[in-house]
Amino acid sequence: MNFEKIALFVTILCLSILIGCNKVVDVQEPDTETVPEATITAIKNDYPNAEKFVFKTLLKDKLWKAKFVSNASNFETQVSPTAIVAQVYRESSDITLYKDLTDKLKVRGGAISGVQLADKATDNGARMKYVFNGKPFLLDYYILNDWHIIKLTSKAPSESIALEVVDLPDNIQSFCQQKAISLTNATINLITDSEGKKAYYIYPVAQLYPVIFNEAGELLWIARNSNGSNVVNKPNNEVGNAELLAKVSEGYEDFTTPTAVAFEAQFDSLKSIRYVFQKKSGVEGTRTFINELREVFVNAATGEIIYDQYSSYVFR
Repeated sequence: MNFEKIALFVTILCLSILIGCNKVVDVQEPDTETVPEATITAIKNDYPNAEKFVFKTLLKDKLWKAKFVSNASNFETQVSPTAIVAQVYRESSDITLYKDLTDKLKVRGGAISGVQLADKATDNGARMKYVFNGKPFLLDYYILNDWHIIKLTSKAPSESIALEVVDLPDNIQSFCQQKAISLTNATINLITDSEGKKAYYIYPVAQLYPVIFNEAGELLWIARNSNGSNVVNKPNNEVGNAELLAKVSEGYEDFTTPTAVAFEAQFDSLKSIRYVFQKKSGVEGTRTFINELREVFVNAATGEIIYDQYSSYVFR
């Protein structure tokens, strides 16, 4: 089973609106603008009873976060002037399933809030805030085959915006062109974390790992060697140095299942490291078996953790 695919999602930000003369006005300052009526139509195409719309501008004249009410339930999505462009989430107050799962895991004891269910999803998808050891995480949940999957992303994203290539800063587009990083059909997100830092995550087609840039367009992490050689998977203790390994493994010392999928990539002057820690509990192939992973992307020069994700796989 491939445990390496990662995903990234958003939490809620509320704003107010004015409704009058058949227009919806986004009153967010300083970028006040009129939201096209077509955005309402785009939502009503899928949710005819939608009302009480609240919009927040994500990309001026192009993309908005939309909150609305339909059949007494609260919803959230992203919408363009012509269509809903992201998963629609419905609020829920039921945390029972998710707490039952986290109580079995390394991350037991955290506080769950803001549960949102992926509407019309076939994998029972959900997302929520999870505060663990005083730190906020984004918890994503879904079902895959016979597994309950939980993913915790540190520095819980306060905003995630799906972008087109033309929305990328010019210096990132130029860098990708010069370095032969294909942006054709790539998945691109601008993510703001809980500390207010913004980063661009670009997933080229058929690649497991993102290319990550900061808000200024500077490269933060890439799973690629600039000399064209292959990135080689190794055990954690053969990557980086002992001090760095000790720093990123702190609190996960009981993740003692050996792994050999860590690596370091040298791209120009940037060294990007991936560490992977694993813990297995119970008997494999039985319903008591639990597999837990922690994946950490590190900028080796600064020691900064660029991305940190915990994943668990629990039999249904």
